[in-house]
Amino acid sequence: MTFLGKAKRAIRRGIDAALNRTPMCRHDVLTSLSIASGLGDSVWVLHGLARSLRPEVCVEIGSARGKSTCFVGFALSENGSGKLYAIDPHCQTDWNDIDAVDSFDILHRNLAACGVSDFVEVLRDRSDVVAASWTRKIDILFIDGDHSYEGVKRDWELFVPFVKPYGLVIFHDTIWDLRPNETGDRPEIGVPRFVDDLRKAGYPVLTMEKDFGVSIVQPTIGGQPLSR
Repeated sequence: MTFLGKAKRAIRRGIDAALNRTPMCRHDVLTSLSIASGLGDSVWVLHGLARSLRPEVCVEIGSARGKSTCFVGFALSENGSGKLYAIDPHCQTDWNDIDAVDSFDILHRNLAACGVSDFVEVLRDRSDVVAASWTRKIDILFIDGDHSYEGVKRDWELFVPFVKPYGLVIFHDTIWDLRPNETGDRPEIGVPRFVDDLRKAGYPVLTMEKDFGVSIVQPTIGGQPLSR
């Protein structure tokens, strides 16, 4: 092969690499994250919803070390717009993950490692304190904080008035009552009962049984009308 031929091949390889580098590297960053979370691979549901809905405002209640935070933040960075408001006091509660009590610095390190810090605003406080001054309309609301019935109900009541008509509310740990022996029975978890109350009240609820249950709720009784 002539020098010119080799040069053309090298240029072509460089162009191909440039065209493919961003999606490959971004995917590699997400799949290489080793952040412990009960969400497991269901975190891709959050990523996919954020990619497809192209939200302006996402709210997450319960960030811990930031697996869901990073995946949603990545989706927003791929969209090139939007902001995730990540609410968590990052202190001792009844619902901390193992080794995730003081998780504030860990969360920031993970966000920086993913390169998504500009798309995430970390709000280090309780959800009720943040809600007291909240005014923004919400496209996606992810509730994964206080797992007591009273706590999850409070988070719903505080933030669902801000969710847009076609917005989504996502809950984690919604089939714990049906799968109590996967990691040990915790009868104080009230998320399944609360989300089931929403279903019985007429809110559309779609539940995936993996990773302790991920339920997507449209916060309109009966759902949004699809015809006039």
